Amino acid sequence: MKKIFALLTASAILTAGAAAFADNEAILDGTINEVQGDIMLINEMGTEIPAADAAVGITASYIYKDVVVTETKDDMISTVLAGTDDAAAVKNDDEKIAAQENVVNYIVSDQTLVFSKATGEAKTLKDIKAGDQIGVYTGAYEPAVLMLPPQLKANIVIIYDDIELDSLKMTDADTYLDRDGILTNAANTLALNIDDTTEIVDPAGEKVTEKDFARKDLLVFYDNSTRSIPAQTTPTKIVVLGENEIALANIDAAEEVAPEATPAPEETPAPEATATPSNNVTEIKVGDKSVTNIYKKGDIDMVPLREIAETLGFTVDWDGDLRAVMINGGMYSLKIGENSYVKGKMAPIELSAAPEITNDLTYVPANYFAEVLECGMAETGAVMAITAPAVQNAE
Repeated sequence: MKKIFALLTASAILTAGAAAFADNEAILDGTINEVQGDIMLINEMGTEIPAADAAVGITASYIYKDVVVTETKDDMISTVLAGTDDAAAVKNDDEKIAAQENVVNYIVSDQTLVFSKATGEAKTLKDIKAGDQIGVYTGAYEPAVLMLPPQLKANIVIIYDDIELDSLKMTDADTYLDRDGILTNAANTLALNIDDTTEIVDPAGEKVTEKDFARKDLLVFYDNSTRSIPAQTTPTKIVVLGENEIALANIDAAEEVAPEATPAPEETPAPEATATPSNNVTEIKVGDKSVTNIYKKGDIDMVPLREIAETLGFTVDWDGDLRAVMINGGMYSLKIGENSYVKGKMAPIELSAAPEITNDLTYVPANYFAEVLECGMAETGAVMAITAPAVQNAE
């Protein structure tokens, strides 16, 4: 008898906080429940999906959110989602009541791990203060209370240090697996090449001498990665968190019931990609979304960054103090008025124009998506289609 372990995930709770409560819809989208040895899936409308029709896959063991701290207590950190008007109000010390859908409260304890995003050094909860931007990892399989605002357990907190963006490290917390001799996270987005320069410690900061990290949860700090699938990196630091029994049970069950591979259907070849749009573009198509708030700066098409990037699946955060935009947790960044676009640890790229703010929106030249974010771009008449890259270097 196949047995699948699953709990209400934190991601479902966040989704509920943002929309489902208001729409009175069920939030158990894709959640697996253990019922008499069978698999029961519930879709977004609360209807049971037959097991044979449901895809079961391996997902990341942790969920990461960028937030701005509004208040700290001994057992709770209150936050609002970074990149929102509420987050900007906190950083500017404006007296404003945050919209409920932007608020997330995190339960903390002496078991909560805290680190510097810039150096990877261990910090404490006392180092977190109102106005700080932090990244929070919550366990994807840990139970959470159905309530608004969402109240989640913070497993790991990453403090954004008050330093230049290009010195920030990237992080990943996940269950790591041995896939053909390569240590790769469960999400299959990051593979590790550990060498003698990698600092390896346990949660208490003690040096770890063992080298077998397969099927263990790891917190990884790294500077850059390749563009391969998955991306590969040599970590600067690894914190060995130990075994995650619930995550491992879910991974084993997903591998056990994974359907046999079927040949991919033939696809109509996409139009040949062009990195630089012509001066005739009046519409940007991103999937089914149409973006028309484009304006010309000489012969340059300036397009709204957030609207397009988020539709493509990137995360976009605004730092009002630096007047900077961070994409995918700092993997990509730019500053308003500076023609210097940062991509990982590569030398900054100069494009046809600097980013600028118009009508309270950040605009970039259209070819930013091809040259920096490595998206596909194809032009048909006055319409430019932009497609997401094969792999995004998200945290």
